[in-house]
Amino acid sequence: MPGQYTVPARAAANLRLLPVAMALVGLAACAGTVTAPEFTDQDKRVQACQAYFQQIDAAVSDAGVRDGVGAPVDGYPWFRSSRRIAHLAPGLEGESLAAALRQHDLRARLLELGNLDATRRARLAAASGVDDLESKTDRCGSILAAASLAHDPELAELRDRLAVRDDYIGWHRWAGLYPVSRWGIRAGVAVWQRGTRAEFSTRPPAEAQPLRYAPAWPGESLTPEAAAQRVRNAPRDALGDLLLGESERDAIVAAFAPVIELERDVAHNRIGTPVWTGEGRPNVNTAQPRVFHAMDSVRFGGQVLPRIYYVYWFNSRPKSNPLDILGGRLDGMILRLTLAEDGRPLLLESLHNCGCYHQYYPLQALQEHARATYAEPPLVLSGPGLPGERQRLTVVLRDRSHHLRRLYLGVAGQESSGSGTQQYLLADYDSLRSVYGDGQERRSLFDADGLVPGTRRDEQVLFWVSGVPAPGAMRQLGRHPTAFVGRRHFDDPDLLDRVFVPHGGPDADEE
Repeated sequence: MPGQYTVPARAAANLRLLPVAMALVGLAACAGTVTAPEFTDQDKRVQACQAYFQQIDAAVSDAGVRDGVGAPVDGYPWFRSSRRIAHLAPGLEGESLAAALRQHDLRARLLELGNLDATRRARLAAASGVDDLESKTDRCGSILAAASLAHDPELAELRDRLAVRDDYIGWHRWAGLYPVSRWGIRAGVAVWQRGTRAEFSTRPPAEAQPLRYAPAWPGESLTPEAAAQRVRNAPRDALGDLLLGESERDAIVAAFAPVIELERDVAHNRIGTPVWTGEGRPNVNTAQPRVFHAMDSVRFGGQVLPRIYYVYWFNSRPKSNPLDILGGRLDGMILRLTLAEDGRPLLLESLHNCGCYHQYYPLQALQEHARATYAEPPLVLSGPGLPGERQRLTVVLRDRSHHLRRLYLGVAGQESSGSGTQQYLLADYDSLRSVYGDGQERRSLFDADGLVPGTRRDEQVLFWVSGVPAPGAMRQLGRHPTAFVGRRHFDDPDLLDRVFVPHGGPDADEE
């Protein structure tokens, strides 16, 4: 189902035709429903697993713990798609496509099971006749994937069902007179971009910052060059992702992990661990500094390049005054590091956890397209260059707004010196999709729409017309629309190809 979002009251005057529009949407949805395949194999295991997955989905829906990422494939609920899988599907054989879809579903489904309360888990276990729900889910996923391949070896029937809906709400744009209102938004974006360019620097600050976070090393420590060699030698799966053991992955992530500096040492600038409070509200425990990481890959100029995500959280972005529409509960940032084919850093990107302020910092030679292929031009800033063997990427963030003000190359080893330095632990990003609360039951930090509850901002009064759901609210990876003008997502699989020209490649024409 599409997200349930509240439209600001001052927009109500534009919605007189909404019932008609929604009725048409409903009719289109009904017309597009696709039934499940009728397997000729009457294996009772297949039938039992289909029934079991229906039971899981019913329990998850009843509990309201559907994970915010991954669209179930219409007619094949044991598969989940993503923008990247859908983009790569034409080049994948049936078996490889089935494996990617099944693993994407399994990853989310196991988290959903973990977030079920004890009562619902007990009911599901009793109905399915097993105590180990996770093992049965894995087994049934394999059985249903095999049955799907036996029924249709190339999965031809489902390939046109893999597209994932974008995160924009079209009727918001219609109601907000987007063809006109977008010009005001674009002018505001241009003002922000000019200010950011003028302030940004790749030079170290003149004085040491009062608050600094450096990564704590895991069991195995690697130099950046050793990590790059591990990346070069690692095997890949069908999507191009690195196949790494947990300890090896953690060592590579730590080798490239950034140092994070803040201009002021106050509570709202301290990095922490998201938690659920006894009142059922999200908060950040700053006594436990953590940076949450994930890995995937991106195709750029015919190459498949690994990417590392570093995500960190603050307990708030405080309002500067009562009229500040950008402040609110929780804040944070994503740093995404793309590695070149040789495993060395190629590009750093920054994005606030709301999907706002997406910026690019090339670390090696990357040529921008001469003309932007997006309605809202990307903001590309000069990076500090490729880190040397004894250097580490270091970001300096502003007080309160947490805007990235500086990106420079710090000297490795010096980042842990000084009274203001703390170490942060590296944690798997998926742990945010199943967080323990005070009652020792788990709950995702994100709702089914990929939003963090309680983090909406007053800026939605102005920017709902862009079609971005709940502008300013914190979001889950895979649910970040990043442009108020046009349509762009942080996980668009062709993002780099639309912003940069591959080395030696021709420039692209404007769309």
